Amino acid sequence: FFRCIPTLMTARRVVNTNRHLSPEELECNINGAPVTENKLREAFNTLDSEGKGFIPYDKMRAFYMEQENFGVEFSPAQADAAIAKYHNGDGAITFEEFSCIMLSIVQR
Repeated sequence: FFRCIPTLMTARRVVNTNRHLSPEELECNINGAPVTENKLREAFNTLDSEGKGFIPYDKMRAFYMEQENFGVEFSPAQADAAIAKYHNGDGAITFEEFSCIMLSIVQR
């Protein structure tokens, strides 16, 4: 999930880019999406209001379309294409699929 980048030398100082994000940085990513396992689980459980262990596809699509996208709204086709990258097509989004989908949003 994190990749290590070697230390870079600049003209007068050494900049260490080989570090992991702090818990505060993880909690406060640029678009506010959940990225820690606890936050992902909390968001998943909120969407899985019936406690079935999955989120119905339509509910996931609606949630995806609500996410921040630099002021541009997602179309249903764009949401479907993005979700399809991580979903097996059975109509039920598992926690693992949900986590991958949410992390893909953060990485934009």
